[in-house]
Amino acid sequence: MEDTKYYAHSIEGKSKSDWHLLKKHLEDTAKLAAEFASSFGMKKLGSVAGLLHDIGKYSHEFQR
Repeated sequence: MEDTKYYAHSIEGKSKSDWHLLKKHLEDTAKLAAEFASSFGMKKLGSVAGLLHDIGKYSHEFQR
């Protein structure tokens, strides 16, 4: 298994250990989107949308 770390956000002047990991970002966003979408009966769809919203960042091109 590859040990590559993927990042959602970088922080200028900070080490990579302080950057926001993409997996955590997508999970957190999915949880929040599910909470918002539950108000109109679409909790699962909100969760999926949150998981997918930055999926393109799982590419070597973006990470460069």
